[in-house]
Amino acid sequence: MKAIRLLEYGGPLVFDDIPSPTIASGEVLVRVTSTAVNHVDLVKASGTARQVLPIDLPWIPGHEFSGVIEQIGPDVVAYAAGDAVFGSTSGMGGYAEYLAVKADVVAKKPFNLSFEEAASVPVAAQTAWQGIFTHGHLEKGQTILIHGGAGAVGAYAVQFASHAGATVIVTASDDDEAYLKSIGASRVIDYRKTQFEKALRDKVDIVFDLVGGDAQKRSFLVLKEDGHLVSAVQPVSQEESARRRVSGVMMRLEPSGDVLGRIARLLDERTIRPDVATVYPLKDAAQAWKDIVGNLPGVHGISPGDRDAPGRRSHGKIVLRVASPEHEIRRRAYELYLARGSQPGREREDWLQAERELSPEQPRRAD
Repeated sequence: MKAIRLLEYGGPLVFDDIPSPTIASGEVLVRVTSTAVNHVDLVKASGTARQVLPIDLPWIPGHEFSGVIEQIGPDVVAYAAGDAVFGSTSGMGGYAEYLAVKADVVAKKPFNLSFEEAASVPVAAQTAWQGIFTHGHLEKGQTILIHGGAGAVGAYAVQFASHAGATVIVTASDDDEAYLKSIGASRVIDYRKTQFEKALRDKVDIVFDLVGGDAQKRSFLVLKEDGHLVSAVQPVSQEESARRRVSGVMMRLEPSGDVLGRIARLLDERTIRPDVATVYPLKDAAQAWKDIVGNLPGVHGISPGDRDAPGRRSHGKIVLRVASPEHEIRRRAYELYLARGSQPGREREDWLQAERELSPEQPRRAD
């Protein structure tokens, strides 16, 4: 199979032919259609955090994916070959044509999403969900402050919190205000012009920190007693948490098919929406990494870009297309065919009709 691999810390990404993985009990083999680019892949590849984020070299990056199950292992009963799924891994493997993964970390792909859209969801959405619900214990009627709400995780946190009936306050740039309010933010505080602790008249129940540094330290000033400070980026001072009588925790994503299934239902209902910024073919993964490295100066030896450069899109994930567009069209046509059913004796024609509807510019015929 084709795969992108890193052979040494800080080295180039290599487009290789390698053996396909085999599956064990409780696993499924997924033919990967798309995978998404995450900052943590670059951090791991650089070796700067190898004490806390070690990898085994040679290493295949890729924490999230969408695709179709090719084979199920023993004891797998919830899925079958041919099921379209999406999910996240424990830290490797998505940048490849095939992936062996535990069945309990995947979920059925929402029918209304393309494979590219679905691949952009699992890491950011599950991090947001677990941050505000599992660790933050968000409830209807509460107020949450989200630092860095315009990023991928923050955007899902805004949508989830708004849907849950919370008042959502976000720190971001004023350029992001219209976008954030369109997905559910009640108020946007421009961190470049205003100190949030001075702008807030009332304290909040939860702070979800996606920025760290001084913003996290100042967050203690705006938390109610018995509130929750949840960080996805750095440890939270336990001494200060105790002194302020709040809980403080640094979370790490724990992939869960159950959580992802709940998110899938919200996506199916169009209660929340994904956002894909750019799509590259798998072989151009190195260029995709250059596109996001501006937010991580010095990482992986790539010169940082200008994050405020004209024309740079600040929202949405970068996705790598692993399978060809024709492969995706056929898979989506198969899903449409199954959803509609077919008339006896017209199975082939009904399948071809689904393909024609998904490929209006160039109708395709089955082999």
